[in-house]
Amino acid sequence: MFVYVLNQKGDSLMPCQSAIARLLLKEGKAKVKKTRPFTIKLTVATTEYKQPVIAGMDTGSKVIGTAAITNGQVVYQAETQIRQDVSKKVKQRAMYRRNRRGRKCRYRPARWLNRANSYKTDRLAPSIRSKVESHLREKKQIEAILPVTQWKVETASFDIHKITNPDVEGADYQNGKQKDYYNVKAYILGRDNYKCQSGRKVKHSEKLHVHHVQFRSNGGTNNPGNLITLCECCHADLHAGKFELKTKKSRTKHATEVGIVKSQLKKKWRFIEIFGYETKFKREQVLQLTKTHHNDAVAICCEDDEWVKPLDVVVNKRHVSKGDFQQFKGAHSEKRIPTGKLFGLRKFDLIKTSKGIGFVKGKRSSGFFALMDILNNTVMASVNVKKNCTRLAARTTTLIEEVRVGVVFA
Repeated sequence: MFVYVLNQKGDSLMPCQSAIARLLLKEGKAKVKKTRPFTIKLTVATTEYKQPVIAGMDTGSKVIGTAAITNGQVVYQAETQIRQDVSKKVKQRAMYRRNRRGRKCRYRPARWLNRANSYKTDRLAPSIRSKVESHLREKKQIEAILPVTQWKVETASFDIHKITNPDVEGADYQNGKQKDYYNVKAYILGRDNYKCQSGRKVKHSEKLHVHHVQFRSNGGTNNPGNLITLCECCHADLHAGKFELKTKKSRTKHATEVGIVKSQLKKKWRFIEIFGYETKFKREQVLQLTKTHHNDAVAICCEDDEWVKPLDVVVNKRHVSKGDFQQFKGAHSEKRIPTGKLFGLRKFDLIKTSKGIGFVKGKRSSGFFALMDILNNTVMASVNVKKNCTRLAARTTTLIEEVRVGVVFA
């Protein structure tokens, strides 16, 4: 295990072995800055000689893999789970905001001149912006503990046409699905065989409409994947809230998001671009490692013929929301949820109890909490936090857990 070192000013220095860090702490020449990953800050002046540190990042829509190498030795490797709930929370916030206008309170006239964010240049959807910021946050966190001299980033490129139609090749790329149709509406009607796609066992009307699955007002587009054929009767009932439309998940969602993340990172950050085939060759043929995100990051850092051994410990991270603001639950908000601190603990605090260590997942006023691991899996459904409980780390937007995985060669 390596211990990361900061100087008196808080700037990163080269990491050291745990035995050296133990001596520095014992002699009072350093103090503990962070426990996960373990970082110390020197209290005395020292030489600041630094060696080249190459950091690599495996970009993604769900998981980010990162690693750092110096002198042919891996000194850091991590996997970060990116938030996938931003879109849902934005819709929930809009629903609450709309609901407030209809309550018995003073009249608030509707405002229509406050929509500048929706048409400003280079605007990103909140979910995509969150993922771009997650990559930049991971970069900043690594540079805070290691003196990185060079970044290598794998920027994946996906063939969307090939994902939707695996048999496409050659001239078929010029002959898309909408060929020979006058417009998108004609294509949607033909694609759905001029039949209502609501799936309801009712008498359908003859007149057909093309419906936006995600409304234009909520950021939906005229892309064929967002359009569906409905009869006039079902279309009216859907907008009246009489039934919900069951839709299939997009197969190209994450591929599209990775493409957007790649273009945004290039605008905000200078790095050496690495391609997927290079990473795969070095991981399989040179390093002979199994497929994981942190192993890919190690391969990204290496030169073409360089061999290194990964660490036995991986830093697992998960990005979560800044706060926990839900106050009620139930169909009619009949149950109150304790927000803020309860028994001195908040949601996502890392605690040590008599039954084990975990993050606070659910709080009860009785003092019996539910604990989870960093991947949101429940590890203890009910544990008493009023006795023999110690808080190891306070809630932050990045949950951190070190896991011993060992090195598995392919």
